[in-house]
Amino acid sequence: MPLVGRNKELDRILSVVRGPKEAALAIAGSRGTGKSALLAEIPTLSDYRTVFMAASAAESDWPLSGLTALLNNMDDPVLNRIADDLLRDTAGELNVPAVSGMLLNGLHQRSSSRTVIVIDNADQLDHSSQEVLGFLARRLTGTDVVLVFGLRADLPEGPFSGLPVLQLGPLTYSDTVRVLESIPTKRTTTAAAHAVAAATRGNPLAAVELYKQLMDRHAEGKYALPVPLASVGTFDAEYASVVGALTPGARGVLDLLALSYRSDISTIEKIDHEVWTSVDELLSAGLVKRTGPHLGIGDQLLRGAVFNAMTPAVRTANHRALAEASNNTDPYARRWHLSFTALERKTPFQLLRHAVDLIRGGEVVFAVEYIERALTINPWEAETAARLTTLAELLFNRGEFVYARRYLEWAQRVTRNPALILRLTGLSFEIQFAQGAAVRSSMVLRLVKEFGQHDPAYAAGLLAIGALYYAERWELKDAAELLRCGSGFKGSASAQCLAIAGRAATLVESISGNTANLASKYEQSGTARVAGLLVQGRALTYAEHYESAQEAFAMLRGSAEPGHVNWRETAALMAVDNEIRAGNVRAAVTLIDDLERTEPEIKYHRGIRHYYRVWRAYATGDAARAQAHAVEAHRYAGADSHPALTAQLAACQGHFALLRGDLAESVAQLSRAVEIGMGFGNPTLLRCEADLVEVLIRLGRHHEATQALMRLEGRSAGLRSPWLMMAVTRSRAMLADGEQSLQLFSQALQGRNGHMLEHARTLMCYAERLHAFGKLRDARDALLRAKVMFDEAGADAWTQHVDALLLDERVEPVRQQGNPALLMLADHERSLAKMVARGMRNKEIAATLYVSVRTVEVRLTAIYRKLGVESRAQLTALAADKGPAAREPYVLPVL
Repeated sequence: MPLVGRNKELDRILSVVRGPKEAALAIAGSRGTGKSALLAEIPTLSDYRTVFMAASAAESDWPLSGLTALLNNMDDPVLNRIADDLLRDTAGELNVPAVSGMLLNGLHQRSSSRTVIVIDNADQLDHSSQEVLGFLARRLTGTDVVLVFGLRADLPEGPFSGLPVLQLGPLTYSDTVRVLESIPTKRTTTAAAHAVAAATRGNPLAAVELYKQLMDRHAEGKYALPVPLASVGTFDAEYASVVGALTPGARGVLDLLALSYRSDISTIEKIDHEVWTSVDELLSAGLVKRTGPHLGIGDQLLRGAVFNAMTPAVRTANHRALAEASNNTDPYARRWHLSFTALERKTPFQLLRHAVDLIRGGEVVFAVEYIERALTINPWEAETAARLTTLAELLFNRGEFVYARRYLEWAQRVTRNPALILRLTGLSFEIQFAQGAAVRSSMVLRLVKEFGQHDPAYAAGLLAIGALYYAERWELKDAAELLRCGSGFKGSASAQCLAIAGRAATLVESISGNTANLASKYEQSGTARVAGLLVQGRALTYAEHYESAQEAFAMLRGSAEPGHVNWRETAALMAVDNEIRAGNVRAAVTLIDDLERTEPEIKYHRGIRHYYRVWRAYATGDAARAQAHAVEAHRYAGADSHPALTAQLAACQGHFALLRGDLAESVAQLSRAVEIGMGFGNPTLLRCEADLVEVLIRLGRHHEATQALMRLEGRSAGLRSPWLMMAVTRSRAMLADGEQSLQLFSQALQGRNGHMLEHARTLMCYAERLHAFGKLRDARDALLRAKVMFDEAGADAWTQHVDALLLDERVEPVRQQGNPALLMLADHERSLAKMVARGMRNKEIAATLYVSVRTVEVRLTAIYRKLGVESRAQLTALAADKGPAAREPYVLPVL
């Protein structure tokens, strides 16, 4: 099973192992945190010799037994003699100080290269061995040894105290789920993995044990999950000792609390009048938590252990007592406890109704227990399907996709009601929309065509949401088709649905380049207002009104309404793209980092999230990490399944390949992006065609570059895009020659248009062209201005490139010209004459200056006429510099 969720810890260990100095590190972790698994990975981190030893608690009473075992494992001639001395010391003459000195001298004398020693459960070694190893760990200088100890706890006064400690905490929720999903099983359910992850609170050993036990009965998801989740395994003895230390009264209250996720204190008081004494004991021991008038066992594994320890008769009696005591205090609890003691047909449906109220109150975990209990009692009735549909929709609206999918699939197995089939299948589509999965528009249209008449209001809402989904994927024909189909349900649609459909139409127009309808205010309320804000912000992004889009996304992200979580999370993703398009690299990186912290399991729009990871790594100059993320991103991309994401990935990879000078990779990726992007119509969506023009110029393929630019200009007709105007003007300047090139660059730089990144890129290209024409001081100034702008935008990758140009002396200080006769020439003519003097042929000069051979010939004729020379040899002699050999100028060089 792969090691999951410990990358930071492995990096810390690797830094110690590969560090320039000898060092020791203690890794402390409680039972089940994966300490041994982490230590087992150390031999794979480097090519150094690694000696691994696990302490044996059975030998802890034998002095120096652990040290002897370690020396035998190391099998070093010098250290073997010390091991022999320890074995012959039957009289016990070698004490800890003597052995410590002998071993330290032996380590200094040995001739072996760096050795990594890993000791798992080092705190279970005999005490003498611990003292010796603790002594050595502080005196490793000159031994070429790295010591890594695995400890159950960081003991402040033990032999290993004072050493650097890496404390292993619990795994995150998402990493725990990943661990469980990596376990090979015949079948599994995602809901089971999530339930186990929630119950075990990041302890991987407890999670694996509990999950494997669940799989025996619940692998196919056709049975309700047991409540509580109870495991029999490693932690039983630990929990038994904790419970065994309680007074009888506290133990009795703990038994009552184990029967429910939470209990009302006044209910328990009716059963045990001395409850407050017991509650104080449980609270002080940290075994229960109090929320207002309710108590509950915080550790669900402890709850399961207490539950298992009761006999069935005791559990039934306690349920009966709690049901009677909660009659007038807690109706939710009464129905819950009656479900274990009285067979009533209405019980499961009342439990499901209570679950609806709990979800609306934000208590999802509590509600899931009620749902699973109801499904245990009566899983297959039609009324169950109807209530499960409502529950699944509520869970989806609160971002609980796993449980929403579990209950909608359960309801689908039960119902034959066409209206419910429409809602359940539509909800399945909506979950896929939110997760960024590929859903064919024909499937949505077919569903509505077959079942839409059974619930036309829902059908209209599904079509409006679907139109937003396809518009955001730049599949505008599909979005328009869904909107046309939705117009047939206009009479049954709610005002909110009509408002969302209207906004979807606006989004389609803005993506197409028509931004005439963006000025209208949005005054709806409820869900329609939230959806309207989201779509309005997205349309403003495409219209390049970035600050207004920021305000819209900020308003939506500030919403605290639980039912708006899906819109809120989507707004967080769209805010990232808004900053990327605005050229605010630092702000975009910050937003991506926020996403990684708040939603690390990538629940929403998975493909786009992976694309953002790729972009972030490239933008911060980490190409290796970007390539690793790109592998994962391509799982969600495909020219057929998700053309927009495929094109965005190709455009991103092509852009940064151009930046680092990999022109072959760049032209391949950009050509693919442009090919796919031709189907989107609006060239401002991908923003890759200007990059393709640039890379073709750098490759000397001027004819193709001209064709690419003409195609871009043709597709730009009628579009009011400041970014596009600058990109096109820059491309024209790069293709032009002579003074016209410099004039076009100046024209492109006249107005910043709010695109600092593009302005800086244009300055960088302008600097290279200035240098080509001998204006070296101006070129250097332009590069420095570009660097300031890149720094201001937080564009580390671009800043690094400018630094490389400056350090590489591609922009040199101005120096005196050679022959004074050359002063008769213009700057660009003087540069051409020097190229001839260096022996460059006309074809090479044309490729360097990005002009045709005919242009070079015409310019040379003019130079001959000005200088009064008749051949290349005479020009070479005249232009030869008497000073140090001149370096070849760089004109838009390979980056």
